[in-house]
Amino acid sequence: MSDANVEVMRSSFEAYADGGIEAVLPFYDRDVVWDPGPEWVEDTVYRGHDGIRRIDAVFLENFDGYHLQLHDIRAAGTRVVALYEATGQTRDSHVPLRQPIGIVASDFRDGRIGAIRSYFSWRDALRAAGLAE
Repeated sequence: MSDANVEVMRSSFEAYADGGIEAVLPFYDRDVVWDPGPEWVEDTVYRGHDGIRRIDAVFLENFDGYHLQLHDIRAAGTRVVALYEATGQTRDSHVPLRQPIGIVASDFRDGRIGAIRSYFSWRDALRAAGLAE
């Protein structure tokens, strides 16, 4: 099962690169819950496909040339850890962005991701999934 879950996550990143957020939605359960963590700019947990759209919109509204570069995907039991970088530049000041982000996907249902927890550190994401770096 973990290999299948890794492939779901990998395919979701490929879909985002090819078609943006709408292309990603089929990889997420309709009731998905995305917890962006305490460092996030909005104090909320995102729910459902509209929540996925909103978390993406936060980046797109604030950064030009926004891009995700996947570095690693690992199985962690029934969970999957994806380590990537978000790059771009701030919309108003053009300050470059290069932010490592780790996400832990869980609660896979019928080949779809049911829950995500984000971390602004790869080490924290690996630790949360019980994987040593």
